[in-house]
Amino acid sequence: MYKRIAISILVSLLGLTLLLTPLQAERSETIYYQDQVAVLMYHHIHDTDTSSSTITSALFQNQLTMLLSKGYHFISLDEFKMYLAGATVPSNAVLVTFDDGYRSFFTGAYPILKSLRIPAVNFVITTDLANPLASYIPSMSKEQISEMTHTTNFIDIGCHTDNLHHKLPSGEAALVGRLDDENADAYQQRVFTDAQACIGKLAPLTDHKPLDAMAYPYGITSPAATEQVKKAGIRYAFTISPEMATRSADHMLIPRINAGSPNITPELLLRSIQRRVTAQPGSAPLRLDAAAAAAQLGGSATAEGGELRLRLGQQAFTLGVNAKTATRGDGARVRLREPVLREHGQVTIALDDLQALIGQPLVYTPATGKVAVRVAPSVK
Repeated sequence: MYKRIAISILVSLLGLTLLLTPLQAERSETIYYQDQVAVLMYHHIHDTDTSSSTITSALFQNQLTMLLSKGYHFISLDEFKMYLAGATVPSNAVLVTFDDGYRSFFTGAYPILKSLRIPAVNFVITTDLANPLASYIPSMSKEQISEMTHTTNFIDIGCHTDNLHHKLPSGEAALVGRLDDENADAYQQRVFTDAQACIGKLAPLTDHKPLDAMAYPYGITSPAATEQVKKAGIRYAFTISPEMATRSADHMLIPRINAGSPNITPELLLRSIQRRVTAQPGSAPLRLDAAAAAAQLGGSATAEGGELRLRLGQQAFTLGVNAKTATRGDGARVRLREPVLREHGQVTIALDDLQALIGQPLVYTPATGKVAVRVAPSVK
């Protein structure tokens, strides 16, 4: 015990605490899955209302804190779009989504998301914006939506149709069903016009972000409906199919895992995610050209003999080629997961090791060869 206290004091005196914490967290973290995303679906957060899609604020917070404690990483809608286009995401990636645009998101969920710096997107029924208190469950106002999207960089909104979130007399969802005496052309125009209206009403509330994501009401769509909302400008559409989202998924049929029922405890949510993880064939770790990566991050890397000298900001490291160790400028040694290698005239380092060394999460896009520090959730 006394030895541990002494080490702690020494680390503090050297001013290395902030650097060591990410390194230690990285080394102890369990990787449940990589290169896929658990997209979670919620609706209503309320402490007195009850329904099969309503959970209390305490349960919501407990679910999120449990995931955080187990090493899950929450990503934003923008990061999810980048992932679908080829960029990396952290291991155990999670995207939080809400449907319907209820006021309870602003009053119940948003304070929790804000305190934990967890990104989320809410898919809004825009016809309710005209009179938010008139709906069966009160909806968010334009001012509330604008406040969230303008004061944070991690709360986004999307479409849940303008006025097609209901059932027709036939029992079909209004997005996919035909009205009486409605021909194919009239149906297509109705769906297209509705999607345009939804996008148009939300656009002024999003600080000029593209409005190109939606969730289908009831999770129901059809090829004809999908074609029309895509024609209107939607590029990413979410269903209620309970699967993991992978890069190969149809961008207009993105699956989601339900997390918003009162019987879904934090432990049950963990099992629900892990049960749906897509099996991945063994593959080599993602490696980067050390010199190019360092330059893109504002530093430098030079290879001399059997050593790689890496400098990023005030941090300096010496790494042995073909070795799994790195020495910091202060003499402290760090063990790497993968060796530094000399390949085809370049010295390469594993992406996981590079981000662990600098203590910051990175995003790499293979198509462009670009690496950058992940944008941290922040309140403006």
